[in-house]
Amino acid sequence: MSRAAAARVRRRRTLPVALAMLVAGGVVAALVREQFVLQVLTYVFIFAIYAQSWNIAAHSGQFSLGHATFLGLGAYASVLLAGRLGLPAAVAMFVGPLLPALAGLAIARLCLRLREWYFGMVTFGFTAIVQVLVVEPFGGLTNRWDGLDAAPLWAGGRAIETIAILNYLTALALMVGSYLLAARLMNSKSGLALAAIHDNEVVAAVSGVNVRTHRLMAMTLSGYVAGVAGALNSHTLTRHISPGIFGIEDSIWPLLYTIAGGLRIPEGPILGTLVVRVFWEWALRALGGFESLVVIGLALAVIVTTFPQGLYVLAARAAGWAGPRLARRAR
Repeated sequence: MSRAAAARVRRRRTLPVALAMLVAGGVVAALVREQFVLQVLTYVFIFAIYAQSWNIAAHSGQFSLGHATFLGLGAYASVLLAGRLGLPAAVAMFVGPLLPALAGLAIARLCLRLREWYFGMVTFGFTAIVQVLVVEPFGGLTNRWDGLDAAPLWAGGRAIETIAILNYLTALALMVGSYLLAARLMNSKSGLALAAIHDNEVVAAVSGVNVRTHRLMAMTLSGYVAGVAGALNSHTLTRHISPGIFGIEDSIWPLLYTIAGGLRIPEGPILGTLVVRVFWEWALRALGGFESLVVIGLALAVIVTTFPQGLYVLAARAAGWAGPRLARRAR
């Protein structure tokens, strides 16, 4: 089966998978009333969006090690638009991410000749630069290290339980939306071009692919999606934003979630975020402290070494959905 034919098969499966996620999420919302569970799942949905943004960039061979740049810029822009200009949070969290989209475009433009982990090292440096800019030159606007309180996504007067469910459903809907966006991209002609660039940039260019345009497009879109995740997290779960969001851990999480679930597969970041985060919360509560970190580290090592193509390919093969071509594409 050709790549184009395989893409058509995956495209037909996209909508049923999206509907299944919405139905499953709705059932959970109807049955679960424990606030902690809803908060963990809301976190999973938000960071699945964030991991999906990293996956989009990686699909074109651009492996970011500083993706927290886009997460943080989206959060700051949205919080400032809502707090200083009075935009509703529901509007600001879609307008604010235009800033990280522009940042993604600028970084991709500067790094056109770099790819894979060389590109990653440059993005890692940009995160440190942006953090300094937020704290120092723009400190009067961002309140430096103390950060800013974020406007709530939902107006006051509602019960805490109601707000938790609304946050959960909003994050679920946006996660499914990001999945549909990534799936549509990866299974389109542009997605095939991005895959060709990932495999061999020189061959892709010789075959007529506009490498420059596609790489710029991928990073711009990746920056915007990451910014939406940052804005949503600030207006729902954390209700606060500070320069700590540019820390190395927030750049590593999307990489881990995506690789654990399945690199360059739209379903991969969702499954990876769900499995890793739920296991993380269980280990923290069951073991606590140092022991949980050791167990989590060992579990991630086992996943990467035993299932290098990701948990989604393993699950899809078990269900008979995935053939050898999907497995090869995930490498």
